[in-house]
Amino acid sequence: MLGEIKDVTDYLRTYGATLVEKIKQTAEPIFNPGDKWDGKLHTLLRKPYQAQGDAIMGLSNLLRDYDSAIVVGEMGCGKSLIGASVPYVYNNDGRPARTLVMCPGHLVKKWQREILETIPDAEANIVRHLKDLLSLDTNQPDHPEYVIVSKDRAKLGYAWKPAVLSKNGNYHCPDCFGQILDKDETPATEEYFKSSKRWCPACDAPLWEADGCKMRRYALSDYIKKYLKGYFDFFVADEVHELKGGASAQGNSFGALSSACGKTVALTGTLLGGYADDIYYVLYRLSPHTIKREDIEYEEVSKWMAKYGVLERITKSRPEDNLCSKGKRKYSILKRKPGISPMIFSKHLLDKTVFLSLEDIAPDLPPISEEVIRISMDEELQDAYGALQDTLSAAVKSALSRGSKALLSTYLNALLAYPDRPFDNGPILFPQTEKVVATPINLPKDKVYNKERKLIDLVKGEVSQGRKVFTYCQYTGLKDVTSRLERLLFDEGINTDILRYSVDPEAREDWIHDKVKSGVQVVLANPKLVQTGLDLYDFPTLVFYQTGYSVFTLRQASRRSWRIGQDKDVKVYYLFYESTMQEKALQLMGSKLEASLAIEGKFSEEGLLAMTAGEDVSTEMAKALLEGLEIDGVEQVWSKLNKSNVPAPKEEIVQNKLFYVNPASYLTRRTRKKARYDPNQLLLPGF
Repeated sequence: MLGEIKDVTDYLRTYGATLVEKIKQTAEPIFNPGDKWDGKLHTLLRKPYQAQGDAIMGLSNLLRDYDSAIVVGEMGCGKSLIGASVPYVYNNDGRPARTLVMCPGHLVKKWQREILETIPDAEANIVRHLKDLLSLDTNQPDHPEYVIVSKDRAKLGYAWKPAVLSKNGNYHCPDCFGQILDKDETPATEEYFKSSKRWCPACDAPLWEADGCKMRRYALSDYIKKYLKGYFDFFVADEVHELKGGASAQGNSFGALSSACGKTVALTGTLLGGYADDIYYVLYRLSPHTIKREDIEYEEVSKWMAKYGVLERITKSRPEDNLCSKGKRKYSILKRKPGISPMIFSKHLLDKTVFLSLEDIAPDLPPISEEVIRISMDEELQDAYGALQDTLSAAVKSALSRGSKALLSTYLNALLAYPDRPFDNGPILFPQTEKVVATPINLPKDKVYNKERKLIDLVKGEVSQGRKVFTYCQYTGLKDVTSRLERLLFDEGINTDILRYSVDPEAREDWIHDKVKSGVQVVLANPKLVQTGLDLYDFPTLVFYQTGYSVFTLRQASRRSWRIGQDKDVKVYYLFYESTMQEKALQLMGSKLEASLAIEGKFSEEGLLAMTAGEDVSTEMAKALLEGLEIDGVEQVWSKLNKSNVPAPKEEIVQNKLFYVNPASYLTRRTRKKARYDPNQLLLPGF
């Protein structure tokens, strides 16, 4: 029989029913979808969808035995409603629960609004300063209480100031003395270090220090852990994937607050970004005992990577003269690489995670389409790009032959950005020596280039149909393209504005609403400004004028409009110049997206293979140009992903979603042969 099976799809079609039966025999659901809901669910001010209610009931039952749970929900499926409702529905010894919510700064007002619109008789307050915590009522609550804090304010401690070395107008790390570049891979300015804390990309040394001249502030998370331990019955951590750092201030705040509260519910739309350790510290802070059972301590992330990820051992040698003979001295380095073992799912997620997709929540959502648009470069631009690419490729190959990867990032970003801004570009310098590597040809600024013309035509077509357009641009700093695009669109009579980093995170939602009311038809912004939580209902058309190469950012930002409550068809466009780094970026991110979806239960043959591909996007992009790596065409890759947006027939869903016939059935209690249960022992039929 196995000889007749060609791929994963054939295997699932043949043995799907048998696998489902084996799983049913091994893991017992703690809540069966369709079972009766708790009466409290029916008193919510907003009635949940069936799958949302099932998830709330499953989580409530799970938390009777567990201290933490995770909700992985596709963007727009109502994670905040679920997170707010679980403390309300949970039987908290018969008394109203106190809940602490930590979320990104631009979502605090949204969380407050959603709690008040969902939970009966609820009180929801935003905490911004220590004095707000000092005024909390210590008496037993007689109604549900929610305290909301932004993840940025929770971590705040003492004041700080930049700590870098200045030489000839450039800034260097005080530890390794390497030159510091900004996110656009250009020499960092003084403002770059003042805007936020920075770490050296080469040696990871902090580029900041405590400022003893300013008043020290007490971190809210530290105060709660020390003085309010046990005060909150629940802790809801929104967008938990942003708190994955092992030593970051936000990650430490998450760990402190989770340990200080009774139960923790972690919410995220993108669980993994390609590396096995993306989830390591989140899991350790939520459920340390499950990882300690595998003899892995907190600081031993390399053990976790060896078991569930991909590590590359690089052995180097150099000649060494001994007293009586010649030999070689060898040394090895372990390098972290992308790749995820599916065993993470069965060993660490199956029993404590709810996975939700929009099709589970609202099958009547309007359709969404994603289209990649190939654009030919102007002849003059093509020649200039080719010359820059040839020069940079030769320089990178030369540096790699000497064992230096310092030019890779500069190489990638220069080739991504240049076609969209082929003017006002200075020489490209080698990061350490400041030696000129290449000098891009500066083309005329008064010409409208092909990609700009395509954007204008696309926007005009959408606006003529009464559809507003949100346009994403990756480069908004020194290589900014948004100001030029705003002017070009204005010249065509299109009311356009730019959302910039200077708009306070808490004010971004109101900023967008105000612009819509004032008649703005197009908003330009970096996708990172809206990638989490914000609803762009008024912008049913999303255009990625530039994408960069972050799977997290692209996946989150591409779903800002396709959400419950959207009544228009959603269109997502990705623009790219053909035969450039932009095309390679889209091709490779498409394959990585399949891998990240696979760990969340949306299996495809390509996605399972990509889970262990072992290269990050930037490295593969470099290989694609330096070594001529062959990969699927961009249209082919994205057409596969586009098909996944179309709901499958019921019989196909059973086969392709073996592990979650219904979202709440993910939560299982390992009661049968509990002491001997081992996912490794689940024998596959046919073997």
